[in-house]
Amino acid sequence: MIEVRAEQNEILLSGIVGDGWAEDPITQAGVVNALRSIGPNPVTVRINSPGGAADEGIGIYNALRAHKGEVTTINDSLAASAASVIFLGGSKRLMADGSRLMIHQALALAFGNQNELRKAIAALESYDRSLVDIYSQFMSEDKAAIEEMMAKETWFEADAAIASGLATGRVENGNKKKRTSNVFDSAKAMLGRQKAAQFVSHLTTRTK
Repeated sequence: MIEVRAEQNEILLSGIVGDGWAEDPITQAGVVNALRSIGPNPVTVRINSPGGAADEGIGIYNALRAHKGEVTTINDSLAASAASVIFLGGSKRLMADGSRLMIHQALALAFGNQNELRKAIAALESYDRSLVDIYSQFMSEDKAAIEEMMAKETWFEADAAIASGLATGRVENGNKKKRTSNVFDSAKAMLGRQKAAQFVSHLTTRTK
C-alpha cells in the first residue's frame, strides 16, 4: 500500500514490494507518482514492509535518491529484504522504537534442466552483487563481510542498524518517561525538610 499524506509531506509504504505479490503492492511507479504529488519539497517516507522484488526495491531506492527535496526514511516496524534497500533512499534514516531491519541474499524459484538452473544461479549472484554494491555505500564493513552477513540473513535492531551505518538515528518521539512521584516520595521529602529544620534550629541554639 502507498498512502500520501500531503499535509505532512509524508508517504506511507506498507506491505509487499513489487507488483503481482499482493492486491495493493508497493511499486516504483506508485512511489514516483507519490513523490510527484508532493513536489520538490522535503518528504518523509514511513516504511513497514517484509520486502519483495529486488528490482522494484532498487528502483524505489533510486527514485528517492533522485528526489529534489530532502528525503527522510523512517522504519516504523520492519524494513526487510527489498524494503531495507528502500530505507537506504533517505539521507536521514531513522529507526522507530522496536523496529528491525534485515538483509539477505536474493531468493528465487527455479524450474527446468541444468542449464536453466545455472542461469537462475547466475541471476541470483548478479542480484547479490547489486545489493552488496548498495549496502557497501553505507556500511563500514567491506564487501566480503557484507556478502557473508547477507548469506547468514542478518537482522538489525535500532542500535545495531545505527552502528552499522544503515540507519542514521532513532525517531525522537518525545515520550521519555518521567519518574512519577508517589506518597513515599512525598513522605521522604517531608522528612528531609523536617531534619533540615531541626539541624538549623540546633545550630541556632548552640550559637546563642
